[in-house]
Amino acid sequence: MSLIRRLNRLFILLAFGICLPALAMVSDQTEPTARIATARIKLDDLSMIIVPVSINGSGPYDFMLDTGCGRTMVDQKLAEELHLSRAGEKTITGVLASARMSVVHANSVSVAGAAVDGLDTFSFDHPATVTGKVRGVLGEDFLKNFDVLIDYRHEVIRLESPGGSMAETAIGEHLALELNGTYHGQPSHNRLVVSGHIQELGDKPMALLLDSGANKLTIFQDALGPGASQGAPVNAGSFNKWISLSAETRKVRDLRLGDNSVSNLTVVALSRRADVDTDGLIPTSLFHSIFISHRGRFVILNPSLPKGGR
Repeated sequence: MSLIRRLNRLFILLAFGICLPALAMVSDQTEPTARIATARIKLDDLSMIIVPVSINGSGPYDFMLDTGCGRTMVDQKLAEELHLSRAGEKTITGVLASARMSVVHANSVSVAGAAVDGLDTFSFDHPATVTGKVRGVLGEDFLKNFDVLIDYRHEVIRLESPGGSMAETAIGEHLALELNGTYHGQPSHNRLVVSGHIQELGDKPMALLLDSGANKLTIFQDALGPGASQGAPVNAGSFNKWISLSAETRKVRDLRLGDNSVSNLTVVALSRRADVDTDGLIPTSLFHSIFISHRGRFVILNPSLPKGGR
């Protein structure tokens, strides 16, 4: 796949997937009901995760799993089919633009029996713009109720309610996890932020969002310094508006995350055209698996698990 096509897909996902502080204005009336659940996932050509989601007992439907999105979103047609009650409108903000969306209420959202009751979601048009023919985006407002294992190698996701055993049995370095970003001096919620370092980009640690909806290591700054190359203009889909961008890219030796490192990466610079609450995005697909403990506020990259623990 060409770089231009990959960048187009990247920015399309960013435009929809990075849901920032306006989303925190919707009330959180959620409660997990399942102890543990394991579901098969599908991966598209850019390692975007497709997960089976049931709403109010109907489904399952294909949703994109997006740890970088603070709020779950549902295709408007699906919301109408399921007669989801409307609970007003809110403005959501992405990296490239903002949009006004309807808020709809789901009595239950679940994955393989792991359920959250009373979840307010956003309904939106044209879900195929995000990836494939998905019917929505499953965001952190759902995932935060569980400890989560995303296993790319075996194409499964495991969801465990607080108090389960995965947090105790998963082996690997515990990286501190911040569940809030900072937006206009105020906390933004439903985030998965870790501290990382790229030597070529300076000595200062960066606050980076673990994002299953991104497919390139992305830094929110105008330029990447010596060794960078200017990419050709790309068209970024942004809530039915098209914006021409030119993305700067650069090869870096490694991304350091605690004692972990990922080598020989291409970094994409995305100018801060809209407000963002972190320094950049780390695709979770850089790892063969990732364990996220919301309760313990830590993440393990490429964890080792007991036999049968997947």
